[in-house]
Amino acid sequence: MVKELHIRIVVEGIEHKEQVDFLKDIGCHTVQGYYFYKPMPEGNFAALLNGIEK
Repeated sequence: MVKELHIRIVVEGIEHKEQVDFLKDIGCHTVQGYYFYKPMPEGNFAALLNGIEK
């Protein structure tokens, strides 16, 4: 239904590659979760966005 309404899909809580693959296959636009990064302090996140490892 959201595809028909042209609403972007965001799925949270992804922990495994198989979940990422499945969601890509069904057309999910954005995913987030521990599979990519665990929670981190703000400074570390800013450094990550700027391409600097802490």
